[in-house]
Amino acid sequence: MQKKLINSQLTNMKTYLMYRREMVTLAKNVFEFKYLPEYMDVAFINDILVRQGAIAFFWDDVLNELVALPFTVSGKPDIYGRPRYIMARAANGTYYRGLKKGEFVIMYDNNGYYPIYADICQMAERIALSKRTIDINIVQQRTPRVWKTSADKKKTLENMLAEVDGMMENIVTYDSIDFEDTSVVMAPAPFVSDKIDIHLDKEWAEFYRLVGIANLMEQKKERVIKDEMTASLGGTVASRFSRFEPRKRAIEKINKMFKEKLDRDIEVSYYDGLPTTIEEKEDVVDVEESDI
Repeated sequence: MQKKLINSQLTNMKTYLMYRREMVTLAKNVFEFKYLPEYMDVAFINDILVRQGAIAFFWDDVLNELVALPFTVSGKPDIYGRPRYIMARAANGTYYRGLKKGEFVIMYDNNGYYPIYADICQMAERIALSKRTIDINIVQQRTPRVWKTSADKKKTLENMLAEVDGMMENIVTYDSIDFEDTSVVMAPAPFVSDKIDIHLDKEWAEFYRLVGIANLMEQKKERVIKDEMTASLGGTVASRFSRFEPRKRAIEKINKMFKEKLDRDIEVSYYDGLPTTIEEKEDVVDVEESDI
């Protein structure tokens, strides 16, 4: 029994970690940077922004490159709470550099100046809980698990149930077994996985809104114009602005501060493309009931 409990807990944790990885990856890869220095690691920048909420850009004269690293604030901030002194640090622990205002540009993940990683973890936990509830509910649709019998027939009943779980077509037992002496105490749980699936879709829609990914859930057949789709996604548009605007503002400052040292201006945009060479040009999308 203890072993089964441990296995169940491990499955719960693995399900949570799976969804957390997937959701963090989605949150990190909704922006597209162009013309960043080749030495710079875009994946590292996106990871720091999601997990820590901010990253500092500055010019390193030894590397002769634009560098982006996490930092800690030193000293008192200015009247708006912005840091005037920071200590940038490398992931390998061998690089530290103190910087003062005018030598660095801070890029934030959102206009709230906080990391959304904690929110993603909470949403991943709720989605994992819903998914594991579906798994358990499906398992409970099988043969009833709780039986009542006499002590001397317990082993015989366990062997029979093991063969049922093994999907045996024919089960042989002793002629002395009395099925009237065996009864079911608990019947299978009602099937609710279909309802939880709908709830799961809503949980995913809430996550998409948080990170700014467009997501349209239609419940009936109709023709949807893209302008109408945009109008119905007010929360997503607001989240997009909250995450895109600080990145754009930081890039503009970086291009201005290091204009003479950069080969070209860096650009950032919200990634709306598809990994395909086919360009979609239709402004109207048909939503069929069969596609829901």
